[in-house]
Amino acid sequence: MGFLGKLKKLFAVGTSTAPMLEVVVRCDRCGEVVRSQINLHHDLSLRDDDGGRIYFCRKGLVGGGSTRCFQEVVVEYTFDANRRMIDRRIEGGRFVEEGE
Repeated sequence: MGFLGKLKKLFAVGTSTAPMLEVVVRCDRCGEVVRSQINLHHDLSLRDDDGGRIYFCRKGLVGGGSTRCFQEVVVEYTFDANRRMIDRRIEGGRFVEEGE
C-alpha cells in the first residue's frame, strides 16, 4: 500500500472495528426517538472505585429538532473492568427496548 492509500485509511470515516453499544431513547417531553452509539474503546472514562477499576460514560442526547423540542436526554452507563455494562441511568427520557 502506497503513501496515499495509508493516508486514506488513516482518515477513513465509519470504518471503526471497535465494539459499539447502541443507545436508543425516547424524550419525555416530545416523544421523539433519539439514537446514538457508545464506542467501548474511546468513549469510556476510567474511575477507580473501592472494588477496583470501573468505566463510565455520560452522554447528552438531543433530537433532530423536527418537533422543535431541544430537551436534553442524559444517559449514564457504568461498565466493569472488562467493559461489560453493569448499570445504566437516564434523565429526561426513557430507554427504548428492542421491539418497541
